[in-house]
Amino acid sequence: MSPGSSGVEVGPGGLETEGFGGRSHLSLPPAEHCPNPGVPAGTTKSGSRYRLGERVSYRCQAGLSLVGSAQRICTEAGEWSGAEPSCRAPFSYDRVEDVGAEFGASFSNVLGLANHGNGTGTNIRAALLEVYNMILFQQQSFDRQGKPDAWKKIRHAIIVLTDGKYNMGGSPKDAVDKIEGVLEIKPDRKDYLDIYAFGIGTQEVDWDGLNEIASKKEGERHAFKMDSSQNLKAAFEDVLDTKNIHDLCGLGNDSQSATHQQRNPWHVVIKGKTGASCRGSLVSDSWVLTAAHCFNQVTDTSLWRVQVGKGPRTEISIKNRTDHPKYNITAKAGQGIPEYYDYDVSLIELQKAVSAPVCLLPRPICLPCTTQANRALKKPQGATCRDHELELLSQEQVPAHFISLDNQSPGARLSPGSRPQRPSCIGGAIQPGMIYANVSDVSQVVTDRFLCSGQASGGSKEESTCKGDTGSGAVPDTWVSSPCLSPQVGVVSWGTYNPCPSKQKENEVKNRQPPRGHVPRDFYVSLFRVQDWLRQHLGGPGRETFIP
Repeated sequence: MSPGSSGVEVGPGGLETEGFGGRSHLSLPPAEHCPNPGVPAGTTKSGSRYRLGERVSYRCQAGLSLVGSAQRICTEAGEWSGAEPSCRAPFSYDRVEDVGAEFGASFSNVLGLANHGNGTGTNIRAALLEVYNMILFQQQSFDRQGKPDAWKKIRHAIIVLTDGKYNMGGSPKDAVDKIEGVLEIKPDRKDYLDIYAFGIGTQEVDWDGLNEIASKKEGERHAFKMDSSQNLKAAFEDVLDTKNIHDLCGLGNDSQSATHQQRNPWHVVIKGKTGASCRGSLVSDSWVLTAAHCFNQVTDTSLWRVQVGKGPRTEISIKNRTDHPKYNITAKAGQGIPEYYDYDVSLIELQKAVSAPVCLLPRPICLPCTTQANRALKKPQGATCRDHELELLSQEQVPAHFISLDNQSPGARLSPGSRPQRPSCIGGAIQPGMIYANVSDVSQVVTDRFLCSGQASGGSKEESTCKGDTGSGAVPDTWVSSPCLSPQVGVVSWGTYNPCPSKQKENEVKNRQPPRGHVPRDFYVSLFRVQDWLRQHLGGPGRETFIP
């Protein structure tokens, strides 16, 4: 409910007025109910039970049009379906700055760069059916390429400019239903379609017509009304101004013609006195996250450089280096463990901040448990770090990738802690031929701070990391494969086998097969297990904002 306003709730017991102070209600266990959805100003709500599956309905007072969801259902996630309703007067308009803020906030969640065709229609329904046919053609193209499920990874944003009426061609609702059907838009895929409806004009614009077309999502608005095309143009220019997406993390160009650096604008190369040493990820305009063992026995990094992008003047000096205080490569040498990689992470502060020009390069990647990552994952404001971990690492084996020496994105399947597959994965650390072959307890080498990858028994082949891949970020494919904002979950630390020969040209990799009987394993430091350290050095006023 808006501050200073009140609405009317209609329930089994009659009418109940809700004002600033709210009302008391029976508290239920979090897993069994949704929060009170409130009564927006000007609306009347029917239904006062908030258990899973219960429904609440809204209607507007006479003379007002409802924008948002007229009916909302309490879902298993403990959230209300659809979008919060509001009531609008027929002749009310949105201000340019409001459209820029609200449309931009929603649009940035699906923002990605890709190559698209153009389509037109003679009326709303025909235009949407043209989009429907384009989607069908896209799916058929993927079928011909032998990628029948590739379309499922694409997030679609449709922008409709209209007066809201459909006196030609019939109701557009059936076209919207067709689009939702072909894209299989269900509760678990609601983020794969956004339809924005902009009404342009004076008295002719119909709020009900706009609302019928527009998507309805919690915390977002998809229907807008502008009094002139000039103001619409100004609002769009405000939304699409590159200054307004300067702070968006994890935004890469996913089009087929994009270069490696355009796809992964956060990826950097760390160079020592003798050339490239490790990889890393920009996590802000001044900080790079990498592996601490890149600097074993190195105390002076004054001659080291970080290459950010390609071309002249892309190398930046290192101002400070901060290894995790618990990292110590020789910590267990006395126990017969010559190399110990626990807490193998380091932060590099750059001598000068990088900036993102119009081409979006360079750009930081999203760190989990930050407000920016929360936005990328489209989580509610009250989400926690644990929610992020469940979202990104809840699968038995998480499809992911890292950036290799030849600037490719080899696939890996990460085994997080407490998963049935994990023991067999981490057990590869002490297989014969390894420096840890005589270690009886693998947990002495692989702690719960590591994510593990490697071919499972009977599973598909996985690429192994090369020696120079150290420090590269592990990114779940669930998110990076679609045009959205990419989060990093781990840092490449060490592996049981180096498939790359010691002498090779830059950006060229010639993979060697492992010895007979050896099953390669790779290990990554989980960013969820070094949160205190990340917050200490990256958080604070004017810097990254972390969530609980």
